[in-house]
Amino acid sequence: MSEMLEKILAMKLVQQKDKDGRTPLHCAASIGYLEGVQILLDQSNLDPYQTASDGFCPIHVASMRGNVDIVKKLLQVSSDSIELLSKRGENILHVAAKYGKDNVVNFVLKEERLENFINEKDNGGNTPLHLATMHRHPKVVSSLTWDKRVDVNLVNDRGQTALDAVLSVKHPTTFDQALIWTALKSAGARPAGNSKFPPNRRCKQYSESPKMDKYKDRVNTLLLVSTLVATVTFAAGFTMPGGYNSSDPNVGMAALLMRNMFHMFVICNTTAMYTSILAAIILIWAQLGDLNLMDTALRFALPFLGLALTAMSLGFMAGVYLVVSNLHWLAIVVVIIGIICLVGLLVPFFLLFLPSKSTNRILRHISYYPFLILVWASKSPEMKRED
Repeated sequence: MSEMLEKILAMKLVQQKDKDGRTPLHCAASIGYLEGVQILLDQSNLDPYQTASDGFCPIHVASMRGNVDIVKKLLQVSSDSIELLSKRGENILHVAAKYGKDNVVNFVLKEERLENFINEKDNGGNTPLHLATMHRHPKVVSSLTWDKRVDVNLVNDRGQTALDAVLSVKHPTTFDQALIWTALKSAGARPAGNSKFPPNRRCKQYSESPKMDKYKDRVNTLLLVSTLVATVTFAAGFTMPGGYNSSDPNVGMAALLMRNMFHMFVICNTTAMYTSILAAIILIWAQLGDLNLMDTALRFALPFLGLALTAMSLGFMAGVYLVVSNLHWLAIVVVIIGIICLVGLLVPFFLLFLPSKSTNRILRHISYYPFLILVWASKSPEMKRED
């Protein structure tokens, strides 16, 4: 490819633009062709500051595409590249934040010479944090809010902080909006209080209760699950592994009563039954029709239901282990599979409670990796392929 590029350059087409006003350097920066960028920069008659019809210089295009190596190369060639702004007054951090390129954002945050970019405003008064928020990029918002130099409460020309900007998204993706809200709140972000955004839209926070029907569907689903757990564990309490003694003096007593794994089975089964019943009772209260009561009931019922599912899984593992314990290798396999599946059960369950909105530094650190997992899970397959 480089040989072909050399031949094209010999035809003196280095300054030619296409219908969108893009030069060969724009195109090379867009596709991440680092070698081609270097060859083009070596041309004495090349102007690396030419703008396309959208107002982007090559360094803006590289930032938009997440080609961080090319951004570094263009900054090395000329210190003037640092000051380049698009027609909207956007620097490279604005562009990277707007298009969700966290690798470029992290690079800029680590560069001391680019420190002025962090809270710089574009022509609309938006900081990079505003743009990442409005364009729904939770990972970029997280990266920015973890940097102490970022002022999370700056306002734009519409009088909005980044927290207000969460509400200004015309067609929000609820989960992305929730993650962004969480990242901002944990960093101490506050609403401006004087936002020019219409009050009726400002009040519609993602954290407000959704429509009654959606809440009822969630409550009914959890109530069904808790009822099924209670039913299964109740039945397991009268069908003990190993059966019962049929001879004196222990008629009716469990045959494996003195085994340690049997003790574990009984304790786990009992725990699962009573916690699932407790969750069901709490969820029945949620059926009274009050949205605030529903929200409270869900927050209390979920931990009990999680404990019930965990205890039921452990009880199943203990019961199967008991009945196959004479075949040692099979008993070990049962335990290994049980532990692996239990971890698989606990991880997504705990993600329901994390990340935390608390500004406490310890809780923020605990929530960091769960937040990244949720960001990854929230992406569509198309977005993942594009990244």
